Amino acid sequence: KKRLDTKLKELMALERHDDGLTFEELGVDRLYVDEAHHFKNLFYVTKMTHLSGLPQTASQRAFDMLLKVRHIQSVNGGGGVVFATGTPIANSVAEMYTLQRYLQRETLKELRLEHFDSWAATFGEPVTGMELTPDGSGYRMHTRFARFINVPELMQQFRQVADIQTQAMLKLPVPALQGGKPTIVKAPCSPELKEIVQSLVARAEVLRNGAIDPKEDNMLLVTTDGRKAALDLRLSSPELPDHPTSKVNLALEQIYSIWTETTEGRGTQLVFCDLSTPTGGKGFSVYEDLRFKLLERGVPEAEMVFIQDVDSDAAKIELFRQVKAGRVRILFGSTQKMGAGMNVQERLIALHHLDAPWRPADVEQREGRILRQGNLNPEVRIYRYVTEQSFDAFMWQTLETKAKFIAQVMTGENNLRRIEDIDGAALTYAEVKAIASGNPLVVEKATVDAEVSRLGRLESQHRATEFRTRGQIRQSMEDLPRLERHLADMQSDLASRQDTSGDRFRIEIAGEIISDRGIAGELLLRWAERIKGSRQEERVGQFAGFVLSVRDSFMGDPEVLLRGAALHQARITDTAMGTMRSVEYAVQSLEDVIARQLSNIRQTKERTEDLQQQTGRPFEYAERLGELLQRQQEIAEALDVTRNQANQGADSSTAGADAFQSVSSLVARDGWDGWDTNEWFTGE
Repeated sequence: KKRLDTKLKELMALERHDDGLTFEELGVDRLYVDEAHHFKNLFYVTKMTHLSGLPQTASQRAFDMLLKVRHIQSVNGGGGVVFATGTPIANSVAEMYTLQRYLQRETLKELRLEHFDSWAATFGEPVTGMELTPDGSGYRMHTRFARFINVPELMQQFRQVADIQTQAMLKLPVPALQGGKPTIVKAPCSPELKEIVQSLVARAEVLRNGAIDPKEDNMLLVTTDGRKAALDLRLSSPELPDHPTSKVNLALEQIYSIWTETTEGRGTQLVFCDLSTPTGGKGFSVYEDLRFKLLERGVPEAEMVFIQDVDSDAAKIELFRQVKAGRVRILFGSTQKMGAGMNVQERLIALHHLDAPWRPADVEQREGRILRQGNLNPEVRIYRYVTEQSFDAFMWQTLETKAKFIAQVMTGENNLRRIEDIDGAALTYAEVKAIASGNPLVVEKATVDAEVSRLGRLESQHRATEFRTRGQIRQSMEDLPRLERHLADMQSDLASRQDTSGDRFRIEIAGEIISDRGIAGELLLRWAERIKGSRQEERVGQFAGFVLSVRDSFMGDPEVLLRGAALHQARITDTAMGTMRSVEYAVQSLEDVIARQLSNIRQTKERTEDLQQQTGRPFEYAERLGELLQRQQEIAEALDVTRNQANQGADSSTAGADAFQSVSSLVARDGWDGWDTNEWFTGE
């Protein structure tokens, strides 16, 4: 509470604000926010601070937006705000709650879900699963907030304010992707990188044991160093060698090959790299290394540009014009500078991911530059470069975990009660993670897991359909005798019905025979008025061979009942003649009612026969699912993660140190394949 008080005082500090008009005084009464995902880091209070997968940041920009949104909504009775974004959930499933806080505050309050922990308890739950360790050296069990429950109810709420249109729904004319998915270019792990990874293992172990001040070293630094080493060894130390098979050199070959191949059509390429920036010769830079090597091969300097060198909006517009015209054919940049808002797709033939960004939305924003309307190429290529046995595996796995829920929201699927399975887009991340791990069993496991997950969903749907079908058959079998009895009663009533049409109209009310329809209707209205609110039924007399009574219905509107073998109902209307017409129609329409009943019985029998043919069928893919489950177990035993977990769980005693040393020696001796691990299948 003290921290929040301090934060509010800092935000309201007068010396940090202009002396002009306030936002409220500007008279703004509608707010349209483009790229709304930039305001996702909104502060919230939770007791679940120990769980991964929940954002722990709180930006002043998002808080400022919340205050403005609240003001606009107060002016417009809860409306007046429109958010537009291609990536509504950019990083964490908890961002769904943030969007609802912005746009559905009153709805959350009505449902008592305005506090995050209440919302998370209703729609989410933690998931414990197997992950690669951040240093890339083994596996661990880790708990994170990565599963959504009660999905149909959540989506029903979210769809009250969200109109979701994906590329697949819109069927936009975008170029096809060569091979149907990004091409994975795999770089082998060098001996120097193995040494660096082993040093990161040791650093992570020291941190886990609390033997060093986090200000001196922490997991963020370990992760950053690991990512840089996976990109290029020289980012760790300029003295390390430049291996011909490194990611950067493999990318160089692809970029140059495509540049040569597309010279005639002036094809252009984008190269994304977030971990290295141009240094102006003051240190090693992946950008400058690639440009130097391309210059050596004959690529003109004018055709290669670093977007970081373009510092004004006017210069950017001119640069984009040059790329569209094919005069600049290779554009280097980061996700932030070349992501959302850059439209240079006309001649783009290839896109290269030199490193893995943190968020699935960043991958989407990067690839959205080339998979875009207006690209003149019918087919394009996307390359993702990974280094085996490095931090690349952890990075792509992180993207996989975060993508699990996001694609479900974007496709609008709400037929599942739980969401945690990897969909098609996320499977690409899983394949990248598996390839980067360097263990062929892990590669196979990614495929087997995805197929087991898919077939498991189909089997669940099959069982649910079977259960529902049997219930419908049982209901139909129970309905048939009732429908047939009712038909017989109505046929009996038809046979005994008296003709009261035209001048033959006669009705008995309270022992008196009346032949005037207006008088009869007026008497029925008075009778209905007298019993209104009594919840009772009173006999009135007879009509057309039926016992006539008036009943005060449960809904508070009296009705007329005609009892023979069956019960027939008529309405009390506002007028005497209208009421009497309703009573006569109930009697005179018996032929139509009997015809409808016969039709109902026939349809019920036909439906029952159809359902009986559908039920009892075995699950179509049962044999395939059984084979995959058996293979899944075999891989689990081969990976044998249990030993690895025991080693990772060892304390700082001598035995624990010995265990760690033995595992480290396995890595040093055998590389990645020395880790026989199995933790995938413990628990659920």
